[in-house]
Amino acid sequence: MDNRDIIFALDIGTRVVVGIVGIENNGKFQVLAVEQMEHESRAMFDGQVHDIDKVANVVEKIKRRLEDSLNIKLTEVCIAAAGRSLKTQFARAEKNIDEEHEITVEDINNLELEALEIAQNSIISQSGVTRYHTVGYTVSNYYLNSFPITNLKGHKGREIAVEILATFLPYDVVEGLYAAVKKAGLEVSYITLEPIAAINVAIPPEIRMLNIALVDIGAGTSDIAISKEGNIIAYSMVPYAGDEITESIATHFLTDFNTAEKIKKSTKKEIKFKDVLNIEHKITKEEVMEIIAPQVKVLAQKICNEIIKYNGKSPSAVFLVGGSSNLPNLPEEIASILNLPINRVSVRDIKSVEILDYKGKTLKGPESITPIGIAYSAMINKRKDFIKVSIDNETIKIFNIKNPTVMDALVAINYDSKNLIVQNGEDLVIKLNGQKVVIKGEEGTPPKIYVNGSLANLKTHINDGDKITIVKGQKGQDATITAGELLKQQ
Repeated sequence: MDNRDIIFALDIGTRVVVGIVGIENNGKFQVLAVEQMEHESRAMFDGQVHDIDKVANVVEKIKRRLEDSLNIKLTEVCIAAAGRSLKTQFARAEKNIDEEHEITVEDINNLELEALEIAQNSIISQSGVTRYHTVGYTVSNYYLNSFPITNLKGHKGREIAVEILATFLPYDVVEGLYAAVKKAGLEVSYITLEPIAAINVAIPPEIRMLNIALVDIGAGTSDIAISKEGNIIAYSMVPYAGDEITESIATHFLTDFNTAEKIKKSTKKEIKFKDVLNIEHKITKEEVMEIIAPQVKVLAQKICNEIIKYNGKSPSAVFLVGGSSNLPNLPEEIASILNLPINRVSVRDIKSVEILDYKGKTLKGPESITPIGIAYSAMINKRKDFIKVSIDNETIKIFNIKNPTVMDALVAINYDSKNLIVQNGEDLVIKLNGQKVVIKGEEGTPPKIYVNGSLANLKTHINDGDKITIVKGQKGQDATITAGELLKQQ
């Protein structure tokens, strides 16, 4: 077996780490080996590495087990950043324009860049974290003279505005994952986002153009991704998930957390356990369902609230993945709140994954969707996780989660969008015989963007090693006029 064909994927979760090794086989991902381990103690919180050594220790153990079982050497790994780490922010940018000016694509791009800067600055002020990767943004609305409009191009007016929904990923989250796998003797060959990985295997391609919500319900959080027209437009997170259900069982039956977790996961009709007082109990599965029903309703309501908040309405369908998506009656509760038919809320497990070739038993439920998705995403996206580009001789790294553009590079260096605006000369306002006369300043020359010497714009896609150059525009001459010239114009 050629090691270059091997795909090694790690799903580094808050509680469990899953490692999968496989190869591409006739368009499918063929699993060769799987290993999973729980963290010995709390080393991660909400998807972010807090103790690099502890996480690296688990990763290294999984790596060694996989190497031993397959008799190979693993040096590269594919990973994913947790959806809960992402920050989504609404932002609005407004700009006054000359009423005689016909709005261009450059005007619109500059306005969107300004909105993206506003979104990033809002995130920074709220979180205190100063460095973020731009994951993407979508335009919610354009406005002309305060009225909504589908497309600004070619119109004239006095004011233009745009509203966007932008998503950012903290540098620290990515750096923590990189540090942990590096300490385990591995190099990251590919990185994606958990929601994107899950969508790639959980949602059939033919329905990705619909408005869909994907909810990954784990132990501590429920991570939400909303897609529309084939693109993810928003990410969110609810700090309420399987652990809250477990705690309700522990409180009711006076058990420790681990016993309550076993009760929750049991598929037996009759469940036996001992409480903290060593008293033996015997209960039915129906009793457990009745006890957790109120918390399941709370979870469903919280998830639906976030979906409505970022989508503005109920989506066409909801797909549930993650270990806690198997909670009884959860799909029914979500369908009821969103007023969807029950068949529009679906729990996805590996039985529904057509691109998978797997004969083992370790991977089976909805909790296996994300690790499989990471491996499959790496298989179909054979590209670098980061690209390096230069802007006016300053070299930067850009997260290559999508097709990055010049705009992404400028946001990464906190480039001031005002530098891309054409600066006309100052107008001259004169009163002549009691009437206001406006003498227009000279039009400035627009700034120009070049990629590798070729004329480009903010939406131009960039690749590893590209050189971006920005040539500043020239401000127009301020308006001047003599009394004689003024009188001749009257």
